[in-house]
Amino acid sequence: MNMIAAPLLATQQHPSHTPNTSVEAPHRSFAGGIPETDPEFPLTLDCFGGTWQGTVKLESPSFIKVRVQGFPPIVSHQHISLTDAAAHPEEDSGILEGLIRDVRLERDSTFWDGTTNFLIEPLSGLIQHPGLLSHMLQVNLGQASIRLQGHIVEADDTLPALLPALVKETRTSTHSAARPSSSSEMAVSTVQSTPLSMVKANGQRIHAFHDSRVDSSSSSLPIVVIAPGYAETKRDYVTLAYYLATNGFEVIRYDHTNHVGASDGDHFHFTLSSMKEDFHTVTEYVRTHWPHRSVIGLAASMAARVAVKAEAERSSVDHLMLLVGIVNVRRTVAAVHLEDVFAQYASGHNADSANILGLNVGKQFLHDACQNRFVTLDETLKDAQQLQVPVMMLSAGQDAWVATDDLQAFSRALGDRLRKQCVMPDSLHRVQENPKLARQIYRQIVEYCRETSEPSQDHPAVIEPNRQLLGRQHRREKQAHLPNQTSTIGAGFWKDYLQHFQTVGNCEDYLTLLDHVFHTLGPILPGHRVLDAGCGNGTAGLSLCHRLSTAPSSHSQANPVQYVGIDVIPEALTRAKEAMNMMAFFSGRTANAPLPGLRASWANLDLHHPLPFPDGSFDRILSNLVLGYIKKPEAALQELYRVLAPGGRMVISNLKPDGDFSGIYQRLVSQAHDQQERIQARELLNNYGKIRQAEKEGRFQFYNQAQWRHVLDALGQPHAQIYPTFANQAYLIIIEKPQASIGSVHSEPTAFSQLPSRECFSMVWPAAA
Repeated sequence: MNMIAAPLLATQQHPSHTPNTSVEAPHRSFAGGIPETDPEFPLTLDCFGGTWQGTVKLESPSFIKVRVQGFPPIVSHQHISLTDAAAHPEEDSGILEGLIRDVRLERDSTFWDGTTNFLIEPLSGLIQHPGLLSHMLQVNLGQASIRLQGHIVEADDTLPALLPALVKETRTSTHSAARPSSSSEMAVSTVQSTPLSMVKANGQRIHAFHDSRVDSSSSSLPIVVIAPGYAETKRDYVTLAYYLATNGFEVIRYDHTNHVGASDGDHFHFTLSSMKEDFHTVTEYVRTHWPHRSVIGLAASMAARVAVKAEAERSSVDHLMLLVGIVNVRRTVAAVHLEDVFAQYASGHNADSANILGLNVGKQFLHDACQNRFVTLDETLKDAQQLQVPVMMLSAGQDAWVATDDLQAFSRALGDRLRKQCVMPDSLHRVQENPKLARQIYRQIVEYCRETSEPSQDHPAVIEPNRQLLGRQHRREKQAHLPNQTSTIGAGFWKDYLQHFQTVGNCEDYLTLLDHVFHTLGPILPGHRVLDAGCGNGTAGLSLCHRLSTAPSSHSQANPVQYVGIDVIPEALTRAKEAMNMMAFFSGRTANAPLPGLRASWANLDLHHPLPFPDGSFDRILSNLVLGYIKKPEAALQELYRVLAPGGRMVISNLKPDGDFSGIYQRLVSQAHDQQERIQARELLNNYGKIRQAEKEGRFQFYNQAQWRHVLDALGQPHAQIYPTFANQAYLIIIEKPQASIGSVHSEPTAFSQLPSRECFSMVWPAAA
């Protein structure tokens, strides 16, 4: 992150301003005798490929205060290195290492505007950097400027060092987290995944995989049974299984019946009791086929609550590991949905279906959960007291689903049965959301599994799984699952989704995402052609118009900015046009807020097909949360890159895989102004559940950072920038097309009002007189 403070000449005054010489600025002196007059310097903040304007000042001898217009992707505890680049190369540049503290957002009364305020705390104290301070504290700066250059360290880079210190031992000695082997020590162990199936008492078939090292036939290590969490499948735990198998364990991971995945039954008929029966069926299968091996049950999220009840009723494993376990189902569901659906059920509100944590389930879910005592914390504590096996708990420090006081009560109820408790400080409820942190957790799990069988031995470093084998297995399972699915995603779904998405347009997280998109898009100048690919209801287009209206350099009636919004849903395009017309109508009657010269067009186009534009038609292209829904995102990206002009910039946002939208949903509902907005928010969560199911089926492509790098390399963009955004649930990809080589021919852009599409709208906004 670079911060550049423009020169501030305290002796310069506006011609119409007469300085008041009767009042002197208050002077204070810090240690070291440096005078301070509270100057505030203009600032340019270059961060994650975008540019934000603001100010910087010395807040105290210990802090530097920064105030920025907009919402740059700044979070507390990020590390920043500051340098005064105005100094001559031979001079001390005043290097200052610091941490970002106390980040606060202020929203203005307008729809998109606001400021970000934060402090920079130098790691060694400001007083040790008089060279930098002399620039910051003197009133008369002359021609000097302050250039603050910084490097932000992502939060998860520090987690491997933090995690071991947060392990709480109750009966075993403390062990630091295992470190990955060096390349010279790493053994390439071949892991095989064998399909299994087993039949429940009711005749339903459970589909599973047996993951093992090819040389594990003589192993005496425990068998690990992995029970996926709610709305998860066995494929979500391929990486964990391969960590365990590479290090000598055998793993059985399975899909629940009446749930997402390959096992029998539809998720509409899901109950927690059926999940409990699945757990017992699989563990009994393992007991039968490996009678002389111990068994470790590893259950995640909601499955952890189910495993606790299953083991309280009939013990079937030797050790129980709970990964981000839910212990108070009622409170978790209420925390995510911001309403107590169990209380509504108890009061007689018996709807035929309900959305529970993003999945539609029938009314039997609530009945079963209440009838069989899965719901409350007290019921969980009673089950915990009946357990006969040792337990390990791994919980997430940033878990919006599970309350800390509930976990503490559960830990007390376990008593001596709790052998180890580990808190992952920056993890969300879905561990897989952060692959780097997830790998660290998986190594910790391998260590604990080793301790259960060989507690007194010193263990070698954890062997990393072969990434080629792991990637191949991911692809195999994804392809095997796809043909059996019947998707509910179609034009009708997207029509309904976009209708409810208007509520998200008011969400702070989404507005912050738009702020990131437009600051990274770069300046939009008169005559620029802007393509909004997958414009939906036109929210991004409205934001663009607002930003142009506040940027005088973009105003030109003779050479207007040309905006083109394209989408596959005609109804969304109609809403986009109506919203822009309304904005133009009202803004045209406000003398102090004129609209810039702008030509706006919309076209009904499908990103699955080639676009009807010549090469190099657009100077700026944005595609906001769209490409992941395209069958072949890389092909759509190639087509967008084709129509990007040489020297142009394209900004893409796309959801991360295995996202956790519970925090965004909670904030959205909490900001709702009336019941209708809350209903729309719930419908949106329901649709996100369908999107997540389609992601599991392989119908949507939400790439991780490594996959995006591969796509960008194929595009010839190895240096494109990728940053997290949208409350860390999406990636922002910034692509710049090189300038055309000498002699190349640049084609004329299409006349956008004559687009060859099924339906096209066009309008022109005049610039202010």
